[in-house]
Amino acid sequence: MASVVAKWVNRGPGPSNFNPTMTMQGGMYHYMGPMMPSEGRAPSYASVYIHDTDYATQTRTRLGTSRQLEEALMTQLTHMLHECNPYVQTFLCMREWAQSPQNNCPATYQMVIHADRRPSHEHVRRYNGPEASEVAALIPGNEDGEIGRRDIVVRRRVTLNSNGNEVLDPISVSHRAYDPLSYVLLFQNGRDGWYPELRFSSVQDGRRTKITPMMYYGWHLFERSGEFSTILHAARLFQQYLVDQFCKVEAERLSYLRHNQTQLRAADYTSLRDSLGDSRRAEDEADAVRAGRLFILPSTYIGGDRYMRQQMHDIIAISNQIGHPDIFLTMTCNPSWPEITRALLPNQTPQDRPDLCARVFRLKMKDLMSLVINEEVFGTVVAHVRVIEFQKRGLPHAHVVFFLDEVSKNDLRTPENVERIISAEIPSAQDPELQEVVLKHMIHNPCGEHNPTAVCMGERYCRKGFPKSFKHETSQSDSEYYITYRRRAPSAGGVSIERPSHNSWVVPHSPVLLRSFACHLNVELCVSRVGGIKYLFKYVCKGQDRVTMEITAENERYDEISNFQDARYVSASEAAWRLFSFDIVDRNPPVVRLAVHLPNHHTVYFEEGREQEAALRPATGTKLTEWFKANEKYPSARHIRYHKFPRYFTWKTRTKSWTYDFSGTGANVVGRIYTVSPREGERYFLRLLLTQVPGATSFENLRNIDGEQCTSFRQACLRLGLLADDAEWKHAIRDSFRSSFVPLSHLFATILAHCQPSDPLSLWNDHLDMFLTDIRNRARRQPIRRQQLRDDHHATSYVLREVQEALQTHERSSGKGDYRRHFLRTRRKQVIAVATSAVAAVLLDGGRTAHSVFKIPIPIVMCHRHCIETVDRSLRDLMQTDRPFGGKFLVLAGDFRQILPVVPGGSRGQIVSACVKASPLYRECRFLRLTENMRLAALRADRAADVEALNFPEFLLSVGEGRLQGEQRPEWISLPQSVAFEHTIRNLCLKVFQGIRDNHADPAWLTKRVILTPKNRPLEEVNEVIGNMIPGSYRTYLSADKVENEDTNAPIYPTEMLNTLTAGSALPDHKLKLKKGFIVMLLRNLDPATGHVNGARYVIENMTNNLLFLHVTTGSHQGNRLCLPRMPCGPGDDNFPIPGFTRTQFPIRTCFALTTNKAQGQSFGGRIGLDLRDHCFSHGQLYVALSRTTHPGNVTVLTRESNETTRNVVYPEVLQ
Repeated sequence: MASVVAKWVNRGPGPSNFNPTMTMQGGMYHYMGPMMPSEGRAPSYASVYIHDTDYATQTRTRLGTSRQLEEALMTQLTHMLHECNPYVQTFLCMREWAQSPQNNCPATYQMVIHADRRPSHEHVRRYNGPEASEVAALIPGNEDGEIGRRDIVVRRRVTLNSNGNEVLDPISVSHRAYDPLSYVLLFQNGRDGWYPELRFSSVQDGRRTKITPMMYYGWHLFERSGEFSTILHAARLFQQYLVDQFCKVEAERLSYLRHNQTQLRAADYTSLRDSLGDSRRAEDEADAVRAGRLFILPSTYIGGDRYMRQQMHDIIAISNQIGHPDIFLTMTCNPSWPEITRALLPNQTPQDRPDLCARVFRLKMKDLMSLVINEEVFGTVVAHVRVIEFQKRGLPHAHVVFFLDEVSKNDLRTPENVERIISAEIPSAQDPELQEVVLKHMIHNPCGEHNPTAVCMGERYCRKGFPKSFKHETSQSDSEYYITYRRRAPSAGGVSIERPSHNSWVVPHSPVLLRSFACHLNVELCVSRVGGIKYLFKYVCKGQDRVTMEITAENERYDEISNFQDARYVSASEAAWRLFSFDIVDRNPPVVRLAVHLPNHHTVYFEEGREQEAALRPATGTKLTEWFKANEKYPSARHIRYHKFPRYFTWKTRTKSWTYDFSGTGANVVGRIYTVSPREGERYFLRLLLTQVPGATSFENLRNIDGEQCTSFRQACLRLGLLADDAEWKHAIRDSFRSSFVPLSHLFATILAHCQPSDPLSLWNDHLDMFLTDIRNRARRQPIRRQQLRDDHHATSYVLREVQEALQTHERSSGKGDYRRHFLRTRRKQVIAVATSAVAAVLLDGGRTAHSVFKIPIPIVMCHRHCIETVDRSLRDLMQTDRPFGGKFLVLAGDFRQILPVVPGGSRGQIVSACVKASPLYRECRFLRLTENMRLAALRADRAADVEALNFPEFLLSVGEGRLQGEQRPEWISLPQSVAFEHTIRNLCLKVFQGIRDNHADPAWLTKRVILTPKNRPLEEVNEVIGNMIPGSYRTYLSADKVENEDTNAPIYPTEMLNTLTAGSALPDHKLKLKKGFIVMLLRNLDPATGHVNGARYVIENMTNNLLFLHVTTGSHQGNRLCLPRMPCGPGDDNFPIPGFTRTQFPIRTCFALTTNKAQGQSFGGRIGLDLRDHCFSHGQLYVALSRTTHPGNVTVLTRESNETTRNVVYPEVLQ
């Protein structure tokens, strides 16, 4: 009888059965049309019900879209409605009344269905079908005086607005006739739907009496013995009913939020007192709020943007405390589960029962969580996060993240253990049950050349990366965020079937879980924090499906409620899930949210009109102010930072205080300080301090840094290095001037080139006297320049010329076009000594890196063939010839036994194809082989050398060429007996750096020793162990991390999360713990001419708050000094999960330990240690590691297993 309108509706599957359930965008609205159709239009909706049975049957049959409608059935249904439905009877009676001549019917009239009418003899808490005489009243004319706000108006004729368009009368969602007028066949007797006055029939003391729409409609979704439910038999109409009723529930909640925002008010305590002190200001503020231009959708509303944002920050807080997540799992409901099919009613399909799918999926999800957590399928789970999603495709699916303990994390660092729990292959025919499940649920749909129009396709390739490359073993490198799983080719024993489905199309899964649950169940292993952050933001925290909307300045109101309601999609599956009151987010451990506010700026809640009373109330304690008091009361609490406090103390809501948790259960609680935007100024700086400063007893005490009382929280953050501004460059210049460590102009040039000062001219002018004094002092040691500095004018001119020349040199080195022209004009012929890495370049006289000359950023052997081919094409164009490299003579040196180009996630074939040897240019080269190992020349000259030492060069060649093989597994080789083995990281460090307490002040002794690892992960642990062996106290430097993003809608990332991010060797750590005498490695190319390049090793001579004083320890530039300020550093990775991330920190890393990739090209004259707990995963890594020393007796190896074998990866095809 009523029409249903929505912004967008998809009522079911198309030809491809892509969307099995009804999906709706925006809100659903019901409208009541007129009793009489417009001129020339056929009756529809309500106007059909005023006719007799025959005419109504013919009209319905004609209006029906299905050709299978039986007229006899339609007649029978019409008779039933005429006999049983009071609304139909009312329409018929009104028609008879209007047509009766004795009633003298007016020309205009309207029928009103009252929202509050009911049979007088019925109990108020009982709902039943109304009688025809009670459901409606006839009102002459168009007067609205007797019409209530929720009453339904049925007009005689259609009403037109000023534009000539038809106007329909809306039906309130809280009207009792909302359901029976819209779903006539589901409520044949006109039974009332939900309405606000509905109460329980019997209520015990203390229980709520009101029935909410969620309770009412959830109750109707269950089958009951002896009762026939027309709702559950309604098939596709049932899906619409679910979506409709859920929208009603949400509409009621949103309506409450909209109309009660001015009832309960919240204000800043100080602002409230200030506003009451100025009556005019208070009146103006009240008028602005009452104008109704601001409608906020609070974080308490489940599914809203603020709700999902709070959940996201809670999840990140768990990750910050426990570590990066380890297992990512996505589970999708299988509508063919026997638990669903057995419960279907006759002639039903699973698509007809979203309620069953929701209930069974929830039970399956609980079983899966129990299996993973209690049975430790992946290991010991210490935390988990589960988010339920309902995308436009319909069926529910869950994203689950599991955090494992350290033992389980370490177990999953070996390929064998990963392959034990996760598979990306089709099972063999010996396990037909599992094979059938994998083929049915875990094969990626054909895409690419097999199906170019597949939904997963991007411009040319599958967005999911299918088909994957074949790989004979599971592996992971530092350049990858995820594991590359074993996918054996059919020729290597992999299973293949007729359709294009072999191991390259298999979605990674857990065989144990897949066998138990028989549905799409993707399982991924994460091995880095960056990969975990990517997954959390991409899947777990993204929220519900929405329409992208543009909010323009033309909108007069900021209405989050309407924006949310209009943009969201609701499917029948989600409607069923939410009507059952099932959770959409589940996490463990619990998160305690901690307030952050400025002094006397905490939030005060009050009812409108009671502002004076709220302002006069004494300020109540907040979690922050009570933290200050707890630090005063408990001396043991003064080492605990604010966000760590809930692990040891419990917040008592009743007393508004923290109490010590004697039970110890707080260790499973995570604290999170509410996120604050940097735009909030002092409040943002306060939050920064709270994440770093423990034990503060007041706001004033929090601003006390090293005994100095700062005037603001911003100043305190600057003192701690948590912010970066031009002031620190000023302090660095003054520190350098006082030390006379290096020429001040060198530091100034470094600041200009690398530190991005906002006002370089002011920086120059403010310190001009220091620059002049420094130049005079240094000129006195150079007699040839004394006459040039006779007065200040000459000195100033000299300085300006020096600065100008330095800036011009920097400009030429930055722009290759200007540099090339200058070079060609001044020299006709030139031999350039080019090294493939900065560390190697400093060993050559006038050496330059391939990066600076050819813009090739990595060594020749590690260089992708495309880089060399680009140089070739450029030289051909410049020389206007088709000869290789433009006819220029190039000498390329390299050892292909060493590490090859890094191809993220690449297979062996892709890595070999990226090698320079695969380029057609390689065939144009002439080859000269170097046969003498210069590192071992002195050893061979030593007649006292032992046999093991003399045989070591041949052993290295056999390792590099793969000639040394294991008995059972060729790649697993035994190391020489002269190589020492250790079984703990501490013993390895003690062995390699034996005597460090006596030699810690000797840089030459320290730089001859190093520990090498295949991956970055163990470096921090190794450097910390060795750092603790060196006498002296640590000095800690914290970085200033920020995100610069032009997108104003981008998420606000918690600073403590940014502090945990790493990006291999590109980013320095957030926290640098340094001592005088530490050996550190530079992470930036600053000045290759003086040896200050990426990878160079230094010893720390001195430290200030803003400057490190270093000198080079090795190479031809040994002894050169460097004053190093903090610099903005980026991750250098396009796939980094947070665009615009910048870390301002000293670009160094403690380097008692290095990765094998970083060590390539360097020699160490002393002992080396190999941490092979993570085995080598790439061609040449073991060869590079072992060949960094000249004697096998200098090598000590740490392996995970208690044996003397390790993995040696060699690609023989590269060496041929």
